[in-house]
Amino acid sequence: MKKKLVAILLTIVTGVMLGYLFILSWLFSFLVCKYVASKSVGERGKVRSIVIPFRRWKIHLHHWVCSLGLAGASFVTDINFLTPAITYGLLAGLVFQGIYCYGDWYRILISRY
Repeated sequence: MKKKLVAILLTIVTGVMLGYLFILSWLFSFLVCKYVASKSVGERGKVRSIVIPFRRWKIHLHHWVCSLGLAGASFVTDINFLTPAITYGLLAGLVFQGIYCYGDWYRILISRY
């Protein structure tokens, strides 16, 4: 419950700072991600997860991890899709959906045995 409250508050604060384009693009990406992602943990969604086998581990690159990396790269390089508000809104919606909707969002390294 605490993590959800923090995520919602951060989204609201960022939305106030970046404006309505951030909110609209955030909502768009959240809804699209809800549609194409799996409904629960362990199910296969319309878009497959990226899982990399590495020795005795599986590295699960959740979509929120990839989106967070893209947001960081966008911030550092100052490369945006259209505007910074839209870019960060789209990526923040994906991050929020990945953390808010799944109970295993923190499991990145998984033992293969």
